[in-house]
Amino acid sequence: MPDDKKPQSPDAVTASPKSSLTARGLRLLLQNPRMAHTLLREEYRKKFGIAYDRRFRPGFSGPPVTLNLNLTRRCNLKCVMCEQHRHVSGPTGLNWYDPRRELPLAAWINLLDQVASFRPQLYITGGEPTLYPHFPEFIKAAKQRGFMVHLQTNGTLLDRIADDLVSLGVEAVTVSMDGPQEVHDAVRGQKDAFRKTTAGLRALVAARKQARRPGPIISINCVISKASLATLDQLVPLAQELGVDILQIQHTIFNSAANVQRHNRALSPAFAAEQGLNLAPPSIPEGEYYESEITPADLPLLVDKLADIRRLAQGRVKQVFLPNLPSNLLDPYYLDLAHPFPQECIAPWKGCRILPDGTVSPCLHLTSGNIASQPFAEIWNGPQMRRFRQIISRRLFPGCARCCSRSFT
Repeated sequence: MPDDKKPQSPDAVTASPKSSLTARGLRLLLQNPRMAHTLLREEYRKKFGIAYDRRFRPGFSGPPVTLNLNLTRRCNLKCVMCEQHRHVSGPTGLNWYDPRRELPLAAWINLLDQVASFRPQLYITGGEPTLYPHFPEFIKAAKQRGFMVHLQTNGTLLDRIADDLVSLGVEAVTVSMDGPQEVHDAVRGQKDAFRKTTAGLRALVAARKQARRPGPIISINCVISKASLATLDQLVPLAQELGVDILQIQHTIFNSAANVQRHNRALSPAFAAEQGLNLAPPSIPEGEYYESEITPADLPLLVDKLADIRRLAQGRVKQVFLPNLPSNLLDPYYLDLAHPFPQECIAPWKGCRILPDGTVSPCLHLTSGNIASQPFAEIWNGPQMRRFRQIISRRLFPGCARCCSRSFT
C-alpha cells in the first residue's frame, strides 16, 4: 500500500483528481444528456427555488431534486454506528422493516413513470439495496428512463453486479469503508467484510476500465467512529490503491438517550395529532439511534487525522468531508448536542425518503402517504408534507441535532 513518501504513479502525476473527475463528469453528460436537466435544476433549487418557496409559498415545494429510495431494510452486516433498527431480535412493529411488505418491482417502476418529467436524482439505498430481489431490473428500468442513479452500498455483493452497473450507465456508486481489514471487519460486524468489499470495488473499477466507460464515479465513505479514529489517515493510500475517485469522510450521526427523550416529548403523538402530522411513534425508537463513544480526549487525535487526510490526499484522490466542519466546531459537534448550530434544514424541500413498503417519509418517523395507493404528486405537497415544512421552517427538533441533512455552519 503506497504512502506519502513513495512516488506517484504516472497517471496521478499527469492528471489531478479534480481534472480527472471533471473529464469523467463531462463524459457522463455525453452518455446521459438528461443528467444536465437533473443537475441544473438541483443547482437552481439550492440557490433560488427553495428560498422562494419558503418565503412566498409556505409549506409548498417545487418537485423534488432527489428521491431517497430504500428498496429494502434487509442487510447482511451489523455496523456498530448504524441507526437502522435491526440490532434487536424479532419484529420491530414498523411496516417498512418487514421483507414480506417490500414493494413489487411494478410499484417502483410506476413511481419512476410518475416522476420522469422532472427527473430527480435517484439515491438508491437501504438496508443493503442489492439484497432487493429485483434490484437489477429496477436499475435497468431507471436507466431506460434517463434517471441519474447514485447507489449507496456496503460493497460486499458488488462483484456480482459490477458489469451490469457499468453497462447500464449508473452514474455514481458510494461504498462504505472504515479502514484497514481489522478495523473494517470489527465495525461491520463480519469477519470477511473487508475482503468482500475490496473485491467488489476492484471488480467495479476493472469493469469500468474494460468497458471504457466514464461511470460510475466511485467513492468510498467512512463514517467516523471510535473504532476507526486511529486509522482514518490509512484510508487515503487504501483509496488510491483501490483506484476510487473520491474519499468521503462523514462525521458521525449520533444521539444520546437524554436527547432522544427530549425529542420524543417534543414530537409526541399528541403534538403530531394537534399539528395534523402522521407519526409512527415513537419518533426515535430505542435501538434506532447510535450513541457516539468519542470523548474529549479523542478530539486532538481527530483533528490531527483530518489534517493528515487533507495532506495525504493532495494530488492523489479527491477528498470530501460531510459536513465540512472547521476544527473549532469539532468539539461542540461531538461533545455538545445542545450547541446552537444554525436552526436550518432544507431537506424537506429537496426530497424525501420512500421506504420499502412504499411509505413516504420526510424523516423522524413522520409519514405522508404511500406510493402504492396514492400518486406521488399528491403526497409531495399533501397536507402532512406542507405542515411539516412549515414547522421545520421555524425551528428544528431535538432529534435533528446531528442529522447530516441539516446546516452546521
